[in-house]
Amino acid sequence: MMKQPLGVVCLTVALLVIGVRGANAAGNYATGALIPLEVGTMPGDASAEVYYGVDQGFFKAEGLDVHVTPFTNVSAQAAAVIGGTIAIGNGGVGSIAVAREKGVLERVIAPASIYEANALTAVLVVAKDSPFKTAADLNGKVIGTNGLMDQAQLESMLWLEKHGADLGSIKFTEVPFPAMAGALAQNRIAAALMVEPLITAAAGDVRPFGDAMGAISSHFITTGWFAGDAWLQANPDVAARFVRAMQKIAVWANTHHAESAQILVRSAKLDPDIAAKMTRSTYGTVLDPAQMQPVLDTFLHYGVLPKAMSADDVAWKNSPAYHQGR
Repeated sequence: MMKQPLGVVCLTVALLVIGVRGANAAGNYATGALIPLEVGTMPGDASAEVYYGVDQGFFKAEGLDVHVTPFTNVSAQAAAVIGGTIAIGNGGVGSIAVAREKGVLERVIAPASIYEANALTAVLVVAKDSPFKTAADLNGKVIGTNGLMDQAQLESMLWLEKHGADLGSIKFTEVPFPAMAGALAQNRIAAALMVEPLITAAAGDVRPFGDAMGAISSHFITTGWFAGDAWLQANPDVAARFVRAMQKIAVWANTHHAESAQILVRSAKLDPDIAAKMTRSTYGTVLDPAQMQPVLDTFLHYGVLPKAMSADDVAWKNSPAYHQGR
């Protein structure tokens, strides 16, 4: 288990105590009506914190009445945030940075999932009976990714590059996460970047091939919660309440896997056996730009970001989580 700095440990303990109390004490803001808040999220454990927060009362403890809308990709959420359909969305920090560079003015307000080598929730896999053993074995082959030139593809490219593959000979094709196991079995692709719970669901048909996420850094924020600049300027208190709730949810979820698995079964319609066996996501509590920068640097390395961008410019500096990270 990765050792955390003393300050982070103390923060985690404090948030856990507050979070447990908060789940049973919608009393901090009980004197007024709850503030309605529309939040988008992606499928899977990495983006499931909002479901835990609704179920366990963490949002109500902060005076929020959160309604969750599921999306299949980040771009749709970004459009919904700018259009006002939702106030807050969830996505890879690289995608949020790219959108900002293109003029879609959104910022990361809180961390969601973080990468830890001992809890891999996204892995480059091949078919269980595949003859491939090294990165170079994938030269000239086709690899599946959920989105072209997104974070999943770029981290796969970086891992392949670092392990001796010839990227120029490899083709990436877009394959939805749920269809990857079937595409591997039919030999339509040679490898794919799969995520939980699909990795566990396909355990009898695929085998891990490479820790693509680890090619970016040994510890970084993989996904975050984001909102538009205009909304943040108009609703700083609501945003801060959301961030505080997310910090408490993260601590609770990191230490209550059995309970959160049951919420996943209900909210994501997961098979209970898979929910119990899958590798669980680790959630962050501190919005530290240094833990986002390696992702942005990877996007720059492959030209998806046309120029260098500081993660500090992508983070919402008024976030309670940001101040704790400084």
